Amino acid sequence: MTYIDAHCHLLDISEFKLARTAGVDSIICNAINPKDWHQVLALENVIHAIGIHPWHVSDLPENAMTDLEKLLEQNPGAHIGEIGLDKCKGDFYKQEEIFMLQLELAQKLQRPVHVHCVRAWGEMLPILKGHKDLKYLFHGFSGDKNVVRFLSDYDAYFSVNRATKIPLIPADKLLIESDAPDGLPSPANLPFLYLQLGVQSAQIEQNFQRFLNGR
Repeated sequence: MTYIDAHCHLLDISEFKLARTAGVDSIICNAINPKDWHQVLALENVIHAIGIHPWHVSDLPENAMTDLEKLLEQNPGAHIGEIGLDKCKGDFYKQEEIFMLQLELAQKLQRPVHVHCVRAWGEMLPILKGHKDLKYLFHGFSGDKNVVRFLSDYDAYFSVNRATKIPLIPADKLLIESDAPDGLPSPANLPFLYLQLGVQSAQIEQNFQRFLNGR
């Protein structure tokens, strides 16, 4: 049996090796600001995602978006993430500006985007209307059935590490995440999480392959 970690962050390399030993076959590692882009891209045997997290929009260097585009062009397999909106922390107006710029970059380069949204669905969904043909992964999904219904026409997937939202998510759009180190301590905990959530490894694997390779 294999396991998929749809969303985590920078960890000591030993944690990624331990996860492999535990049967975690694929890991998506997300950067959160320009300071960790190169560190994430240097990791081996993971899928890279680089972007500007909404908590980090206020202290960006002037050339951040230019540098992000250059790195993505140099790394054609990299996704864009973690990006999004969060009303609980930071400059929300600046978040909207940077989020829209990153969506435009994703549109230009046709890259999947990994989205963080906390208490901002009312603002996010209208923005997404202008980027309907992108592939999305909504990590730590916090929306309700109306959000899922809105996104039903999108190439959108939803990752969780708690059971509460699973009933809302179509079975073929569900992914599982550690969100390590902020959620679970390590991707190596995924086998226990799968068991706790009662999800089928084969279904998650199929969903993940569709997320990577097409609808």
